[in-house]
Amino acid sequence: MSLEEILKDIELRGKQELDELRLYYEKKIEDLQAKQDRALNAQSEKIRKSTEEEKRTAERTIISSAEMEALNILRRKEGSLVEEAALKAELYLKNMRERKDYQEILAKMVEISRKTLGKDCRILASREDSSRISAEGAKIIVKEVDPFGGLKAESADGTRELDLTVTAIISELRERIVSQFYQHIGE
Repeated sequence: MSLEEILKDIELRGKQELDELRLYYEKKIEDLQAKQDRALNAQSEKIRKSTEEEKRTAERTIISSAEMEALNILRRKEGSLVEEAALKAELYLKNMRERKDYQEILAKMVEISRKTLGKDCRILASREDSSRISAEGAKIIVKEVDPFGGLKAESADGTRELDLTVTAIISELRERIVSQFYQHIGE
């Protein structure tokens, strides 16, 4: 083999090795690029999911706050309606003495008192109301028991008492109105 052929052979082998190295490193670069792309895609996906989760959390928080505010507004309105109904009932009852059937109401109160505490019970009523009451066998005592009317009754031995004053009735009705209202709306 001549020198020229040896040089050509060396040159050819050098070229082949250079091509092989180039191909090897191009493959390595492609693998690194693919690995980097996968890592970048994975990171992007992770950020996207995290952002979506934060967005959903923020939306849930905003919706929850809005729902709570709406519930508070509803409760305030319900409370206002209950108060309004109770005040109307109270106003109606406070003017009970002016009703045409007030004497009949007092008679029913006396009847209830006598059934509950005995026929010989003591009836306590204001001067104005005592003149409207007739209760055979029961002792009527003139005493200011309530500014709005009604009466109180005591058993003959003084151990039991019955409060049928307008104020006591208002208090009882207020509790019932509130209870019925909340039962009606599903509380």
